[in-house]
Amino acid sequence: MPPITLFKYIALRTMAGIGALFVILASFILLADLIENMRFAGKVENGDFGFALALTILRVPALTQALIPFVFLFGSIWMFNQLNRRSEVSVMRSAGLSVWRLLGPAALIATLAGVTIITIIDPISSKMLYYAEQIKNVKTGQDRNLVRVLGDGIWLRQRDADMQLIINAQNFDDERAALERVTVWRFGGESVFLERIDADEAFLSGRTIELHNARLMSIAEQVERRSPVFAIPTALSPGDLRERVAPPETMSLWQLPRFILLADAAGLPTTRYHIRFHDLCATPLKLLAMVLIAAAFSLRPMRMGGALPLLLFSIGAGFLLYMLSEISTAFGESGLAPVALAAWTPAVIATLAAVTALLHLEDG
Repeated sequence: MPPITLFKYIALRTMAGIGALFVILASFILLADLIENMRFAGKVENGDFGFALALTILRVPALTQALIPFVFLFGSIWMFNQLNRRSEVSVMRSAGLSVWRLLGPAALIATLAGVTIITIIDPISSKMLYYAEQIKNVKTGQDRNLVRVLGDGIWLRQRDADMQLIINAQNFDDERAALERVTVWRFGGESVFLERIDADEAFLSGRTIELHNARLMSIAEQVERRSPVFAIPTALSPGDLRERVAPPETMSLWQLPRFILLADAAGLPTTRYHIRFHDLCATPLKLLAMVLIAAAFSLRPMRMGGALPLLLFSIGAGFLLYMLSEISTAFGESGLAPVALAAWTPAVIATLAAVTALLHLEDG
């Protein structure tokens, strides 16, 4: 069999196994999320099946993306195991083909798929997830308190029936829960401008925002007034600056670097965004590691016996990688390990372990 024909044959079998498994898992996720969104739609105004379905369609791409490593693991196990059961692996090996030639097509597909996911698919799915979160916030009224990080600092908005506040701060001191170099615009219930307030610092307590060394200019008086401390009722709290900012899952590989720079400059915590960025970059290596793990156990000769235990062990290795990834992420978020090290360690360890096992298999 010519090399190119063999490459196409293994590549097509790999894509068939991975594609079929992806469709099955995506269908289960779509059904489960649709049920959950129908429950949500029943609790909000004008919520119906169409709304639940639209919300599900927006969320499913991001949800299924989290299962991609397991799709490649189980799909590759199925493909290699089928080749082995039909003695095709034995025939190829007897023809002088190395184990690296056998897993080359699947490894190439995994690497290219990883690059495609982080550069093309993830930007689309993260944007769709962002729209889904925005729709849910509008339906639940959580869009009344918004937080944005832009080039000129942090922007906050609070809106209720009586008043609207728009706040701009150049920096946020997380330890003191203080906004620095603050400007506040106050509007009445019908978006009528009332006054502008500039202050050196502002402290959010959850009930009021206290502006220190405040300078007030109202539309009625046209004269600047000064106050050592000026308090305004507000429902905003320091937690809003951490929780109401767009979550990392709604940002793509292309958006994260700029956001991290802006958030760092504004004093907001960025650990989760750093982890998300490095985790995306490590995706091709993770998918490659899954294919190597599948090959390390599925390409063993059937005459050696113990096929079922080896298959179970390979599945256990995949879940072990998932647990290692979760533990490593927890270390990174808590500051016990560098973020880049925490994000890349699981993929590197899994790849090295699988390569070691394949070298042992190749040497006999």
